[in-house]
Amino acid sequence: MRNRLLLAIGGSLLVGIAGVVYADATPSSEVSLRAEMAALRAELNQLKVQQDGAYLKQRRAEEFKAMVQDVMSDADTRASLLESGMTAGHNGENFFLASDDGGFRVEISGQVQIRHISNFQDTDDDTDGATAPTTGIVVTTDEDDSERGFEVHRAKIQFAGHIADPRLNYAIRLAVGHDDNDVSADRIVVSYALSDNLTLWGGEDKGPLLREELTSSAHQLAVERTLINEIFTVDYQQGVGLKWDADESLKVQAMISDGSHSGDGATSPNPLTQGGASQAGVVGGAVALSNTSKAYDEDRSDIAITARADMKLEGAWSQQDDFTAGVGEDTAIFIGVGIHYEVGETGDSAFNNNFVSWTVDGSIESEGWNFYLAVMGMHTGLEDDAVIVGDDQDLFGMIVQGGYRIPDTQWEPFVRWEFLDSDDVFTTATDVPYGDTSIMTFGVNRYLHGHDAKLTFDVVWALDPSPLTDAGTGIQADDHNDDEQVVIRAQFQLLF
Repeated sequence: MRNRLLLAIGGSLLVGIAGVVYADATPSSEVSLRAEMAALRAELNQLKVQQDGAYLKQRRAEEFKAMVQDVMSDADTRASLLESGMTAGHNGENFFLASDDGGFRVEISGQVQIRHISNFQDTDDDTDGATAPTTGIVVTTDEDDSERGFEVHRAKIQFAGHIADPRLNYAIRLAVGHDDNDVSADRIVVSYALSDNLTLWGGEDKGPLLREELTSSAHQLAVERTLINEIFTVDYQQGVGLKWDADESLKVQAMISDGSHSGDGATSPNPLTQGGASQAGVVGGAVALSNTSKAYDEDRSDIAITARADMKLEGAWSQQDDFTAGVGEDTAIFIGVGIHYEVGETGDSAFNNNFVSWTVDGSIESEGWNFYLAVMGMHTGLEDDAVIVGDDQDLFGMIVQGGYRIPDTQWEPFVRWEFLDSDDVFTTATDVPYGDTSIMTFGVNRYLHGHDAKLTFDVVWALDPSPLTDAGTGIQADDHNDDEQVVIRAQFQLLF
């Protein structure tokens, strides 16, 4: 019994001692465990944050890629105007739209010329244009000594390209009238390449005669073409034509048309090429014509044939597109000849309107220098079986011009001389003929971006009385005994 009591007391003591020992050890180990757990939690939280950040970055990248794809898809959809797809852009010269397979293409281009002209004319108040002459063409003048003003002389937009086949081409150009803002088409052409060097075309385009007329108004050396060009040009004609690249150095053009200036809205300051029964008034057996520009008379011509040949002696054909020469540009030499023959309407009671025009021209461009020479003539048959209108007439004209592109600059001074021998065609009402007419032009071009953005300033000095008026050049008709007139012109040109 005693032993059992002792064992119980000893066990109790051991249990108590063990409890005391355990109670004393618990706080230290718990702290350590909690610290480890806290560290693990912190590390776990850090890993979770890093994992969440990487996930967010991945999600954001995926969302950004998806957004980029949506934008590109939308852009492709906007650029694809057809279900098969379409490309669009700028080829360095024109804006264009084209199908993916190349079967359809349209190029869009335009021209704007903003111009100021001041004309200073010393006009005789005693005009001689009151009564009809016995021969020749009456010149009626204005008594206003000077005229000036701004105008948008040219505003054009053209659509050109091919349909279904790169060989089947078209071009339609719309022009805004500088005096009335009416819009009309001044070029309508459909062409087909019969071979690599032969093209057939039809519609309304410039007759292939004068090089100055065939050179775009955007690529002229001066503000405007010469008065001589406006007198001798056949301008826009309606008909059919052929273009033949005979070889690397020879190009030939030919056209059958309704006649000089038969294109819609075309006019000429030369009454000889704009005659017709509806434009003549018979006074005492003689016919009087005004020098005012005449619209084309569609009943005036039976048929006309126009042809021109150009030979390249040196350089590239692209250098014939203008009259200027860039510094360092290869030497280019061109020679051209042209002829126009027109047969008047059969049975015309006032004029038979038969006439022939011709030209020979040439140009040289080298190291910034440019030189151009052209001579031209016109023989007009005015006689008719029923009415003798007047003697046959022969006009003769000449143009000489040159310029120089100053190195390391965008400046190009130039000078031009034009000459008209009218063969006494133009007379006053008292039958006093006009003599020869000489006109000088001095000017300078400032190329801001080639012909695409160009400033041109020039002064036109008519050394002799002018028998004709032309709105484009700014020259007004003088009386036969007037002093010279001066025209100051400034122009800004933009092409796109």
